[in-house]
Amino acid sequence: MAPSKSESCLEKLGRSLHQRSRMLIKIALRTNHNRIMAGGIIVLLFFLPTWLGLIWQETLKGSSTTLLNFGFLYLGLDRFWKQRQTLAATPPPDEERILGYFLIVASAACFPFLLASSSLQALLCMIILLGIVVSNWGITAVQSYPLAIALILVSFYPDLTFLTNTIRKTLTGNQLESLMAWLASIALAIIGQPVSVAGPLLSLSLEMDPNKAVEVASGCSGFDMALPIAGFAFMMGLYLKQSWQKTTALIAIGVAFALSFNVPRIMLLAFAVVYWGKESFEFWHGPIGGQIFAGILFTVYYYAAMAIINRKPKKVES
Repeated sequence: MAPSKSESCLEKLGRSLHQRSRMLIKIALRTNHNRIMAGGIIVLLFFLPTWLGLIWQETLKGSSTTLLNFGFLYLGLDRFWKQRQTLAATPPPDEERILGYFLIVASAACFPFLLASSSLQALLCMIILLGIVVSNWGITAVQSYPLAIALILVSFYPDLTFLTNTIRKTLTGNQLESLMAWLASIALAIIGQPVSVAGPLLSLSLEMDPNKAVEVASGCSGFDMALPIAGFAFMMGLYLKQSWQKTTALIAIGVAFALSFNVPRIMLLAFAVVYWGKESFEFWHGPIGGQIFAGILFTVYYYAAMAIINRKPKKVES
């Protein structure tokens, strides 16, 4: 029976992939430098499923930080790629190449012992990537293109909101949560609601009542909306080649919008707890409710950002 065209195409594709794989393996094992580079890349590829899995989990929860990971990675690689000819023309000194090798080998050796911690795995992958840069192009590359390298390294951490929020809480405690509860209490009082506040606790009563109280926890502090919109503003400034003054203004207004929009969100959650029941609270507190607020926030911010950049927003033609 004669093989079908699809089978012959698959056989050709298989042979081509096999030949290319053998060629890549030969190149990777040709010199000590290539072997070390290949070892570092293998570790990065081993971490890739973990990275993608964690990003997918955060996306299902309604998080917008996935945009930051892929956006930072694209902008960093794009800036680095544009300098490839300059980098290729400046080989590193031997001592810097050895330093890069040490970073790669040491991190790769530690990697199997840290499989239980995705954060530490991400840190080791950042060090490996830095070692690859130093061993191929020297410390000069890091000094000459710090922003591009920083963007790539930061993109390797799969949950930037968790990392930065943990740092924030370590440094400031629950100050942001208490501030948001206080602002929400002022807004509730303006519309005639009885309200009392104690730190991050907000109660729809003149005295603190546990049955009418809601705690403004870390997830409701507004930080989870402020960070993505600040990162989005930063990427917008880089992509559109805006000045640092305009980029800073984009970030500041984005953070201000995020915290301002979080006040009615807290008010809504307080009403849901006291008057509307658990199902309503779970809806507005969950991924869908969070995305509704995020969608409104990003829409309003888009028009404000276009005004700062002096561009007319694009209209959808029917």
